[in-house]
Amino acid sequence: MLCAQNPQLPIPAGMARCRWQATTAGCPVRLLLLLVLAAVSGTLGEIDVTIKIPIAVAENSTVNMTCEYNLRNMPLYSVKWYKSQNEFYRFIPKEMPSKSVFPPLSAKVDLNKSDEHTVVLKNVEADLAGKYRCEVSTDAPTFITRMESSYMHVVRLPEGNLTVRMEKPRYALGDTVRGNCTAPPGNPAANITWTVNELPVNSSYIRNIPTRNVTDNRTISIAGLEFELVPESFSNGRLRITCRADVFHLYDEKATVVLDEERPRLASVLGTRESSHSRSSGASDATSWLLGLTIAILARTR
Repeated sequence: MLCAQNPQLPIPAGMARCRWQATTAGCPVRLLLLLVLAAVSGTLGEIDVTIKIPIAVAENSTVNMTCEYNLRNMPLYSVKWYKSQNEFYRFIPKEMPSKSVFPPLSAKVDLNKSDEHTVVLKNVEADLAGKYRCEVSTDAPTFITRMESSYMHVVRLPEGNLTVRMEKPRYALGDTVRGNCTAPPGNPAANITWTVNELPVNSSYIRNIPTRNVTDNRTISIAGLEFELVPESFSNGRLRITCRADVFHLYDEKATVVLDEERPRLASVLGTRESSHSRSSGASDATSWLLGLTIAILARTR
């Protein structure tokens, strides 16, 4: 009771008189002053909570989830962690033990490494992907509660090599370059991008090829490339094509092929011309020799 009516005083209709008692049996003056000061200073009802969870983690890895808070000198009552709507970890400093876990994630919580700010999950599996929430509450006299949430993906990383296949090894100006890039299966499927001579490829040059599902919910990613060559396409007579596949910040692989420009063989053309000239010169010499021989024979017969 914050106050009690004094039965010895007359009470006008619609009013109540209170006798304040600054004793342990009455209203705690210090509590009232604390509430008034908090309200005047603007801190009542204001606490800061920040949740830090990786956007994605690899399957079977260990995850540190952090809940930072500023209670502005108010005492902490509890820190609770939820996945979706299910509480799985609780920290209450006044209780013994101060840390508690709850199914279905109780076996995944590393109690020795978890505390009032951090909860550690071990051997994370695909079904642990989802929305996580941290809820912080202050103790008496304010009893303020605030929560923040964040989503975490659990990734089954691709296993194997990234492969690039092109239609042919040489291309001439005006040709259409065609090829595809295949990323090994993963969950989620890898995102594929292309560069030509270190420059990003226009999206209109990329062909969408349906992905293929394999076992254990993993998917193979395939991306095609198709564009026409112009004089600016080649760099020093070569075309450097790179395929890149990534999954969040956890997987990043590249594969590169170098294609040569197909040009006319100037040396062969010159050689052909020289050979033709040599043959023509030889024929002329032979004709002249035969003509001279014929004139000599005719002169003798006369």
